[in-house]
Amino acid sequence: MPTIDADSHFMEPFDLFEHYTESAFRDRCMRIERDAGTGQLAMMVDRKPMQILDIEATLGALVGYGQKETGRDLSSFESYTKENPQWQDMAKRVEFLDQEGFDKQIIYPSLGLIWEGGTEDPELVSALCRAYNTWACELTSDYPDRLYPAAHISLRDVKLALEEVERVVTLGARTLFVAAMPIDGKSLGHDDFDPIWAAAEANDMAISLHLAAHPKYTGHQYFEDRDPGFMFVTMNVIQDPRMALTTMVYDGVFDRFPELRVGTIEAMAGWVGEWIERLSYRFGYMQKTSRMKRHPREYYDQNIWVCGDPEEKMFPLVVQFMGDEKFFFGSDYPHAEGFVHPVESTRKLLSTLPADSVDRIMHRNAQDFFRL
Repeated sequence: MPTIDADSHFMEPFDLFEHYTESAFRDRCMRIERDAGTGQLAMMVDRKPMQILDIEATLGALVGYGQKETGRDLSSFESYTKENPQWQDMAKRVEFLDQEGFDKQIIYPSLGLIWEGGTEDPELVSALCRAYNTWACELTSDYPDRLYPAAHISLRDVKLALEEVERVVTLGARTLFVAAMPIDGKSLGHDDFDPIWAAAEANDMAISLHLAAHPKYTGHQYFEDRDPGFMFVTMNVIQDPRMALTTMVYDGVFDRFPELRVGTIEAMAGWVGEWIERLSYRFGYMQKTSRMKRHPREYYDQNIWVCGDPEEKMFPLVVQFMGDEKFFFGSDYPHAEGFVHPVESTRKLLSTLPADSVDRIMHRNAQDFFRL
């Protein structure tokens, strides 16, 4: 049976943006440099080092697929180096798909999950998105029916975002990766962003709300006095796609754009049952404090999809509660958080569900969402 991996990642080469960013922005582009004196790596954007978690550990986590299963932890993951080009070898990636039983794969950035949250200049951010999208589409061009890069679109400048949406449509992109984070303190349902949602709807493009690193992640207020460490940050950024989606529902995006498709990516699935119950309960007597015109379940049934994890014990239970039409799954390859043998693990996880439900989650729902 065909199977779709709805959440995987590139590991971008460190010098990608030095080669692909337009000359006007090249000296300010994202790059990873090693200090000649200390040997320490730094992620540079706009000529300044980004204040992020330990970059060596972060890079190790981004390519540590399968290492936690061997007993390694964050302190001992093998790091990716600039001299190791294996992560850009798409023939090897297709071998991984064949080995694991995937027919098609959606691919998001890795470094792109980090740099956008620390880069506020809209023109620079847009230039880096353009560079990444060009590179990603070129890299996968030999496998147009297997590998599908999600186009990185920033909301920081609506006009530039619209131009990039139109461009990536011509490049064959099927989904737009939007970082799940507030922009200038605005809900993703703010009217300012309506032209982007309108363009996605008009071009039949799915919106993928993927977690991203940013300083105002859910729960950051509790550790403003110190760095909470990798575990706390990663536990909490996973909630951001859910929050971003909630703002879109709350502010009536799906009333204005009834054909828009939005999915939460790398945010698990178990939350959906509690979310729809809580939202529905409050809608019953607080509707007028929101911009919602219809019952929340209607938006879910028509506009919302959810990516679950192959080892998430709540997954089959929430499918039983919510129905099987809106869930799919992903491997998170090659991140350390990813799941080894994802197809086998997901089939085992969902084995208590009817065969047709499993087929939907493994293939048909992602096919419908991404229009593959």
